[in-house]
Amino acid sequence: GGTSSLASAMKTIKMLRIVRVFRVFRFFRELSLLALMIVDSMRSLMWALMMLFIIIYVFAILFTQSALEFIKQNGHKDIIGLAEVERQFGSLARTTYSLVQAMLGGVNWGVVSDTLLRMEGDLAISAMPALFFFYIAFTVLAVLNIITGVFVDNAVETARCQRDFLVQKESELKEKYIMELRALFCEMDQDNSGTITLKEIQEYLRDPRVTSYFGALGLDASHTERLFDLIDDDGSGDVSVDEFLDGCLRLKGSARSIDVHAMMHAQRRLETKFENLHSALVRRLETSTTSMRSSVTGESRSVFLPPSVI
Repeated sequence: GGTSSLASAMKTIKMLRIVRVFRVFRFFRELSLLALMIVDSMRSLMWALMMLFIIIYVFAILFTQSALEFIKQNGHKDIIGLAEVERQFGSLARTTYSLVQAMLGGVNWGVVSDTLLRMEGDLAISAMPALFFFYIAFTVLAVLNIITGVFVDNAVETARCQRDFLVQKESELKEKYIMELRALFCEMDQDNSGTITLKEIQEYLRDPRVTSYFGALGLDASHTERLFDLIDDDGSGDVSVDEFLDGCLRLKGSARSIDVHAMMHAQRRLETKFENLHSALVRRLETSTTSMRSSVTGESRSVFLPPSVI
């Protein structure tokens, strides 16, 4: 007995190892978002099931009462389909089961309606097929579609909240990054002047640990002079804290697609301006050449004129 209990416990522990599969969610944003939507929709699911249960329960009472009345009136008669009426609507539980099957497609709702069509009697019993048609139209076309809309709206709201959370998290990471850069600037500013120079950065980056820290922040410190020139926007030779922060934020990480396209766009504009300048210079040179030729031709004619003409 003890051995079997121990074996069962070991099997349970091994089965719990499947929980590690959920670790995969954190590596895929879309998968984690879907899992979050499913978990967040459980509360809506409970309310939807309660609403469906209330609707089905009300209809089940009506159908069961009419079916039992029909069975009571015709129980001593040999009527075709009486057993089928009793099988599907003989009790409240059976009626509820039949209605759920008809609504969700577990059984063709025409089979259930054919059973109700065999019920003949007073006006209340004869109206059961029409009531069943109304039940199908109401639940399938109205209730289920409304419940689907509620789930979709809940999923959209969850996704929006998730996006807001990601934006907030990105802002927090940016603020943390700026605080680290500001502390780094204060360490490099040895003379407390509020600005740093190329010499101060070079002295600070002599420590390999500092270079590794720059790399962890997403900054390439292997070429100090180039890094300083890119940060020093005004070319004054001194970098203020605002210039340092803005430059580091721009240079963080690898080049993005928008940066590459911006550089290509600037290059195309520069090429266009250069071509326009080249064309203007060529036209001005041609005009000057033409003027010079005209002047030289006039002077030559005046030299060779006879003295009497002069």
